[in-house]
Amino acid sequence: MGDKTGLYQKMLKVMSEVDYLQKDNKVEFETTKYKTQYKAISEEKVTTSVRTALVENKLVVFPIEQKHSKDGNLTTVDVKYKIVDAETGESEILVSSGTGVDTQDKGVGKAMTYAFKYLFLRSFAIPTGEDPDKISSAELDEKQKKQAEEREKKLNSVLIKWKTLSEEKDETKATEQFKKWLKEKGTTYETVDIESLNNFEITFTKWLNEKAKEQKGA
Repeated sequence: MGDKTGLYQKMLKVMSEVDYLQKDNKVEFETTKYKTQYKAISEEKVTTSVRTALVENKLVVFPIEQKHSKDGNLTTVDVKYKIVDAETGESEILVSSGTGVDTQDKGVGKAMTYAFKYLFLRSFAIPTGEDPDKISSAELDEKQKKQAEEREKKLNSVLIKWKTLSEEKDETKATEQFKKWLKEKGTTYETVDIESLNNFEITFTKWLNEKAKEQKGA
């Protein structure tokens, strides 16, 4: 068994980047006597959020083995997945199960969707309910909003420094050049995190200072 430290460190980074997901679905069903409703989180929200972090960290997840059984309208699947570091080839096996209820032939698909969703939630320990510090959903939403605003502010600050460095007068072209540069650094304009932006800003500030000294000495 080889050293998988690099893979585990990337998985840890995914956990830090997707630290909470708020339930976004309301599920309702009725019987002859009762009507029940509860909050749930959609597979789309989980996959979209985790996928962004996986892509940024160059991790790939795919199923490698599936077993399923059916009892009436209830289908159960047990799935093995492999998570692979696309940069090093390091990999690990992950497992998940899911159930799906359908009167026709969609039970396996529903069960696979359920299994995929909970693979991410459990493998990366993503909470979806009340957080440990009893922070309300509204407060968590506000926290996420502030983080997004801080990131946007920092991104604009770094972009301004980039435009100054590039001396490109066309703002659209300068922005596209910056986006291309980010891709070369292994991230994107849409997903670059605050930590990386802080590092870029330090680098750009250093370059600007060096440029100013050169111009002064010329």
